[in-house]
Amino acid sequence: MQSKGQLAAKVIGIILVLLLVAGLVAVIYKFTNGFNEDFKTFYVEHEGKQILAQNSELALEPGKTYRFDVKYTFDTQQSETRDYSVEIVPNAEQDFEYTVDGETYLYSKAGDLSAAFSLKKQKSYFEITLREDMTIQCVLETVHPGQQVKVPENASDGNPFPYALIVSSYNGNVSYRIAFDIGTDVTGITLDPPSIVFAG
Repeated sequence: MQSKGQLAAKVIGIILVLLLVAGLVAVIYKFTNGFNEDFKTFYVEHEGKQILAQNSELALEPGKTYRFDVKYTFDTQQSETRDYSVEIVPNAEQDFEYTVDGETYLYSKAGDLSAAFSLKKQKSYFEITLREDMTIQCVLETVHPGQQVKVPENASDGNPFPYALIVSSYNGNVSYRIAFDIGTDVTGITLDPPSIVFAG
């Protein structure tokens, strides 16, 4: 027959195991975007908030510089810094045509837009700078320097988040697409699924 002390120790042991399991489940839930995606060994952090969904949306303000930290889930302070890749590309939910010196181009095929945002990549973070007058027009003028660029007035129609940050781990196994807009009064991160919102 078990003594009260042995019984209490057994109950405490069971509680500790349950807490450990619950903690493990919570971590897996967090790093799989609510069990909807593969477990993330690499993620992006912006203003102290972790971006763990493969697709998210971000509203930014012009005239500011924004920093994004990149982290590997199981790395420690003693771990060797691992590389990553980042670029800014068109996010054309509804594509449109624009002209360069009279020649027609598709926005979705504009390629790397990083130069327009002064993208600066460091070992463990990167920064983008948004000009006060930043529009699709001036972004494309950076892509086509010294040429006459004409963008239709309705270019923003159907494209509430016209740009996308693509951030990938060193081996490309984990990749994030962060669609963003410029000029919205309220900043924040909207994840996929859309029911999860971090307001800034």
